[in-house]
Amino acid sequence: MNKFVKMAAAALFSALLVLPGMSRADAAMKLAVVPLIIGENVEDDAGLKPIAYSTEVSELFQYPEYDLVDSDTVRKAALAQQDNLFTKEGLEAIAKASGADCVVAMSVDKFDVEEDNFRREPVTKLRFEGNFATINMLNGSYKEDHYRFRDERESGAIHPKFDYPHNRFQYLCKRELNKAIKNNK
Repeated sequence: MNKFVKMAAAALFSALLVLPGMSRADAAMKLAVVPLIIGENVEDDAGLKPIAYSTEVSELFQYPEYDLVDSDTVRKAALAQQDNLFTKEGLEAIAKASGADCVVAMSVDKFDVEEDNFRREPVTKLRFEGNFATINMLNGSYKEDHYRFRDERESGAIHPKFDYPHNRFQYLCKRELNKAIKNNK
């Protein structure tokens, strides 16, 4: 009898551990992330901009809360909506084609890094511009933003091994992707 009680308690305990995980997996929001779109005038430094973007996506949109849709499916749907990608209709079409609950798209149209040596101390100036859009199909909320980001720092204060422009671009990606998280609530 004692053995039966121990087995029943073990079965009940394991069921209590598994059931909450099952409900979380069912409640995961399906997210379609359109690959970073880099403008024609923007120099792609060995793919560092898409790496910074995908790093922030993987940090912010993790599994128990979000379930990422297959990137090939999203890429095909985005190519079909290439002309109106940042419109509500374009994002809705991507969501329908990929079966996603939420779609996120970002582009980089300007990525300028300038050295200003005419001051007392040389300064590195950054200027980023582009578009960001997200739609949540569950609550119908849509957000579009044309972002402009400017930053400057004394060139002597930047460590030679520190990739200052791409570090600030990664910060910008995090800032814009947090708008998608706010849009999903």
